[in-house]
Amino acid sequence: MKNHLPLIIIAALVINPLLGASKIAVATKVQGKVDFVKNGNVKRNSLKQGTILEDGDKIYTGASGFVAVVFIDDKSMIKIKEDTELEITGKRSNASISKKINMEMGTIRAMVSKQRKGEFVVETPTSVASVKGTDFWVISNPFTGDMLLGLDGLVNFTNLLTGQSIDIGAGFTGNSTPDGSLNSGETDPGTIPEDPDEAEGAGESTLRITLEGPDGTQKVLIIHYH
Repeated sequence: MKNHLPLIIIAALVINPLLGASKIAVATKVQGKVDFVKNGNVKRNSLKQGTILEDGDKIYTGASGFVAVVFIDDKSMIKIKEDTELEITGKRSNASISKKINMEMGTIRAMVSKQRKGEFVVETPTSVASVKGTDFWVISNPFTGDMLLGLDGLVNFTNLLTGQSIDIGAGFTGNSTPDGSLNSGETDPGTIPEDPDEAEGAGESTLRITLEGPDGTQKVLIIHYH
């Protein structure tokens, strides 16, 4: 991954003993209006920095909302911009999590560490993006389709209607539409969304989360991020 990516340090021996199998990620940064719904519930709650997210939780960002979410097994991150609706899912296998983002609409940046097992998948009503480790943007509109902008690595991009797939590399944009069209071309720099973290030029911050196991033992999850 690129050097400017956040550095996340997860204390050894903390995750498996103290977090249940359904707990898969943590919100490291929240700005503006961001709500989430716990799996199986309907009530929306405000998403706060440090919230542990579980398999099946849904996230909704408002017109000025932004949230960064880090998966606790391997540092993979998604940055969720304004007016986005998605569900995060993850299935544990030993120390790794097979991750899937079910994205209804909006804009996200996926900064994916090399996956040890399984895959990292972003699925919209129109398309599926499947990766092993890379950096890319997805802009999804349920009516007009999806744009996938490659920043680093390689992403396999599939149109769900036709099953046609193409690989999108760094500097290229894939376009997938509900009528089955799928194509790619060089990225127009003007179409790349602004990353709020990079725009701010923020320094490193630290997030500490105290976790307590069934026997009362406490450990601290320490996350360093920009």
